[in-house]
Amino acid sequence: MSQPEPPQISLSLFSHGLDLDATLTSGQAFSWKRTADEKWRGWIDGHPCLVWSQGDALRAVGPELTRDAVSRYFGLDLPVQEIFTTFPSDPHLDAARAFAPGLRILRQEPWETLCNFICSSLKQIVQIEQINHELRRVFGDEIGEGLHLFPDPSRLALATEARLRACKLGFRARHLFVAARQIASSEISLDRIDTLPTPEAREHLMRIQGVGEKVANCILLFAYARADVFPIDVWVERVLRQLYFHNSQRIKHERLRAFADSHFGPYRGYAQQFLFHWIRKDPRALPPEKPVATRVRKKTPSS
Repeated sequence: MSQPEPPQISLSLFSHGLDLDATLTSGQAFSWKRTADEKWRGWIDGHPCLVWSQGDALRAVGPELTRDAVSRYFGLDLPVQEIFTTFPSDPHLDAARAFAPGLRILRQEPWETLCNFICSSLKQIVQIEQINHELRRVFGDEIGEGLHLFPDPSRLALATEARLRACKLGFRARHLFVAARQIASSEISLDRIDTLPTPEAREHLMRIQGVGEKVANCILLFAYARADVFPIDVWVERVLRQLYFHNSQRIKHERLRAFADSHFGPYRGYAQQFLFHWIRKDPRALPPEKPVATRVRKKTPSS
């Protein structure tokens, strides 16, 4: 006897303005795929689901999916318009917001988010998506045709580096293997992050193999909704240098960090995501870089 179809969930987007396409392609999550009919198939809290926008509503359907889980995942419970009033008067940030006004920050499951960003080093978004798919296929429990759960820490802790490398991880296999052992053995507690102030939470995460400042900030922003963090990767460093520091290469990372933390306000994580998505997707976002002039040494009679 076939199982009944799960009920469809409908949530209002009237005051939120969520843009699914921008949000799910902005480098936060790596397990979503667009379907032929312009819907999105992916996972929320370990449950497979299908989501799509219809007018001013977000529709979602999936086994064991709840309204609260969908609302929390997409941040529909947050007063985003109030958050945006804290942004500084900044023409560059205004342009980034105008490019994708419905871009929002997701709240994802911490362990999968940790794995995704450990695997993100020197990888493009499509490659991280491939790694996520392979980890599910090779190590995750199959719960339906072509549907595999993301493997938990204990499952990856029992793997080998060689098997992880076969999932297209390369040198990141060692990091992920050790990280899984740290979490599985309770040496590091991801549940504890919620109880810690942001600086201490960041330090706690940086005790994990393969987690530096940028990866820790990504985990805090995209899994724990810590909007007071501002991850700086090569894309964001580029936009900061070119638009805010006259393309100076002499500015050290510490100054960029201090500027971002003070300039963009208490919800600077949202500002970061607007800038990151804008510079990646809009070829007009940045002016052409001027070639660096090279000094020609004049010849002397003795040279």
